[in-house]
Amino acid sequence: MTDKDRNETDGSTEAAVYIEALAAELARIAAANRLYTLQHILDMAREEAASIARPDRGGDPSFR
Repeated sequence: MTDKDRNETDGSTEAAVYIEALAAELARIAAANRLYTLQHILDMAREEAASIARPDRGGDPSFR
C-alpha cells in the first residue's frame, strides 16, 4: 500500500481539503483585521494542506 493509497483510505486527503478551505477563510479574516503575521502563517498552513490534498500540483512527495 502506498502513502497515497493510505491517505485515500484513512481520510487524510479529505481532512487536508477541509483544512485548506478553513485556513483560507481564516487568512481572509486575519487580513481584514490587519493581523498580517497571522495571515501569513495561515496562508502557509493553507499551502501545506493544498500540497497534501493535491500532490499532483507539486510539493515534496517525501512528506506524504
